[in-house]
Amino acid sequence: MPSHSEDMYKEIARRLQDWCATSCRKYPWRERRDPYVILITELLLQRTRAETVAKSFEEIFSKYRTIEELASASSEELRGFFSKLGLLYRGERLREMAKVIVEKHGGRVPCDMGELLKIKGVGVYIASAVLNFGCGIPTPVVDKNVLRVLNRVFGVTRESECREIISKLYRTGDSALIAFALIDLGAMVCVEPPRCKECPLSDICAKHPLRKEEWRMYRKVLRDERVLLEEQPVD
Repeated sequence: MPSHSEDMYKEIARRLQDWCATSCRKYPWRERRDPYVILITELLLQRTRAETVAKSFEEIFSKYRTIEELASASSEELRGFFSKLGLLYRGERLREMAKVIVEKHGGRVPCDMGELLKIKGVGVYIASAVLNFGCGIPTPVVDKNVLRVLNRVFGVTRESECREIISKLYRTGDSALIAFALIDLGAMVCVEPPRCKECPLSDICAKHPLRKEEWRMYRKVLRDERVLLEEQPVD
């Protein structure tokens, strides 16, 4: 991975935060610093449009204010509630996860990468989001949008490289704002084809070609009852 000066990382972090202040998408969960809220929201976002989750957000967390309330809900109640929201199959899955957290962690979502990854259904991205946005522990959050941005700016193609770069950006800024900025920049501006005129990093970006065939992201692998992380090709 090419080296860059600390001043460059500082400037990129500043620009990302300034851009996020005016251009990042506004979602209710982004205003909450609660690991329970972030965990449940990220699980709902896996295969559901953010707009759908946003419309249901207040109703979900007024109904299930704590993880204990979610863990103790009946199957019938969950079916009725989540079918109304268009998220029917999520209810039972969320309850089983909530039960595990109540039984093994005393009802507190663990702020530890290793413990989060032991929970069925929680992968590297969700665990990182919980730590960064919910627990306030600066943790790189990498999805394909973020990888696309950093591929173009720095020429990197692996999540391990992305996480190293993001950690340097966090040193001089707000880890949540920088993470939101990278995610949204990749979703709205650094697309295919890129809208470089709208990008706050346009004059800094090296504009490396995308090498998607070389992209590798972490996947959780269970081996001999141990949780391992392997960089695997991106679908």
